[in-house]
Amino acid sequence: MKKYIVLFCSIAFLSGCVEWRTYDREGTRLTDPIVVYPSFGSNYLLSCLSDTQDLERKEFDAELKLAGEGFAQGRDLDKLRFICLSLNEKADYRQFKNGSKVLEQYIADSPDSGQDLRGFRVLVDRLDEEIMNRWSAWKSLLNDKKELKAEVESLQVRIEEQQGQIDQLKNIEKIIKSRETN
Repeated sequence: MKKYIVLFCSIAFLSGCVEWRTYDREGTRLTDPIVVYPSFGSNYLLSCLSDTQDLERKEFDAELKLAGEGFAQGRDLDKLRFICLSLNEKADYRQFKNGSKVLEQYIADSPDSGQDLRGFRVLVDRLDEEIMNRWSAWKSLLNDKKELKAEVESLQVRIEEQQGQIDQLKNIEKIIKSRETN
C-alpha cells in the first residue's frame, strides 16, 4: 500500500498541480482581440513635414506643383502631399489656407481617417489662429509706427520753430549788446 501512495504522490509531483474540477466551457468565453490600425494619413503627414523642412525654394515650388496636379486628379496620396507642403514654412498664407481646406475635405471624404487626423486638423486650426493673431499684431505695430512717425515729424517741425525763435532771441541779444557798447 505504501508503494501505491508513494507512486501516486510521485505522479502528482511530477505532473504538477492540477485542479480537480470539471471544465466550465461557458464561463471561459474569450473576447475578440481589438486591433488598432494606425492612421496612414497622420503618419504620412508627420513624416512628410519632417522630410520637407529643408527643401530649397525651387524644390518646394516643383513639389507643390506636382502635388497640386496629382491632387486635381483626385489621388489621396497627392492630397496628403499637398496638405504637407501647404504647412511648410515656404508656403504663403493662401497656400496654407488651401491646404487647410483640402485637409478638411480629406477628413470628410475619409470617415476611416481616425481621431489622430482630426487632432491634426485641430493643430492646423490653432496654427491658423496664431498666424492671424501675428498678422493682427503686425498690422497694429505698423499702425503704431505710422502714428509715431507722424508725431516725430510734428516734433521736428516744433524743434525747427523753436530753433528759429532761439536764433531770433540771440539776434535780439546781439543787437542789445551792440547798442550798450555804443
